[in-house]
Amino acid sequence: MSEPAPSSTTVGAAEPLVAAVANAPSIEALTKDAVAVPGGGLQGTPSGGSVGTGVAGHPDGPPAESTIATLRAAVLVLSRRMRYRQASDDISSAEAAVLGRLGSGPKTPGQLAKAEHVRPPSMTRTIERLEARGYVRREADPQDGRQTLVFRTPAGDEFTQRSRELRTAWLAAQFDKLDPADQQVLEQAAAALRRLSDLP
Repeated sequence: MSEPAPSSTTVGAAEPLVAAVANAPSIEALTKDAVAVPGGGLQGTPSGGSVGTGVAGHPDGPPAESTIATLRAAVLVLSRRMRYRQASDDISSAEAAVLGRLGSGPKTPGQLAKAEHVRPPSMTRTIERLEARGYVRREADPQDGRQTLVFRTPAGDEFTQRSRELRTAWLAAQFDKLDPADQQVLEQAAAALRRLSDLP
């Protein structure tokens, strides 16, 4: 029997979480700092330690180690599970991440390499693969002829939108399985997770 479709309210609540986890610049960015999670709504297993409680330290001091471990474990698992929910299996998660980056406008290969924490030659190969599939195009920068700008094509837009819809639907269904208290905690934490994922 198939699972019931999540409600539109649940989908709306899940969208900020998808933005923070599935479309994050990198796992490292999401796990760089801690988010205080009231009530231990997220749980995970710290490396070389016991299960974290998700309880933050004193507000004026550093976060508890268990908070960092809990956040790291939850983000890693969610990121892995959502990574495979995309519109097609013919591109890698690294390529999908570049497509996501281009949603805010064209960027140079150097800007993309810096944002994704990879070497320029690696980014060049990624761009070439995306271009071969028709998801991006390259044009000379009108402001600086020595630079190349990478644009997302309509096909790239469609792929990205469809992948986002699939991930949002999956996460919304998972969200529906939580009790109301945990749902409220995640709704309150979503904006902080988004800010955390945007840190350099």
